[in-house]
Amino acid sequence: MATDVNRESTNPFGSKDPSALAETRHGTYALVFNCSIPFQAVAGKLGAVLITCGYWIYVGSAFGPGGLRSRLSHHLKPSHRPHWHLDYIKSGLCPVEIWTTTDTFKREHDWAGGFSAINGASRPIRDFGASDCACRSHLIHLHRLPGFDRFKRQIRKVVPAHGPLFRLDLTHGALDGLK
Repeated sequence: MATDVNRESTNPFGSKDPSALAETRHGTYALVFNCSIPFQAVAGKLGAVLITCGYWIYVGSAFGPGGLRSRLSHHLKPSHRPHWHLDYIKSGLCPVEIWTTTDTFKREHDWAGGFSAINGASRPIRDFGASDCACRSHLIHLHRLPGFDRFKRQIRKVVPAHGPLFRLDLTHGALDGLK
């Protein structure tokens, strides 16, 4: 079983410093958001979507130019010209955590399935973030914050050769390094 070693060479956040996220690192990510006030938004071709209170996890991959740093930076800033489904709803959400892997394989589908398997999880918005795949949705709703260690154990049951996973807590000002 792989271990999570907190070294600069493997941890894209360095010593929990998001500014150390190397621009060339590719991988899969989960953005964990909290919604304290329900709202409705029009999410492009998906139309009107209802975002209820609780935690929302958006799963994606960043294998293009700029890698994880570029994609996460985009997702954590206001969008004046929405591109991804998340761009339409993120202004009503508060980012709480970022989970990543620099595994060389795209793991977003495994992760979406893994989050969906958590007790109480739902994917109420069909095709959200998943218009190019067979997944129901890459946006998962939970009433409680998911446990990172439990998720790691769960995903490694499904994908034993999965690379290291990392978590960054954004509730203590760590977001500044990604902007």
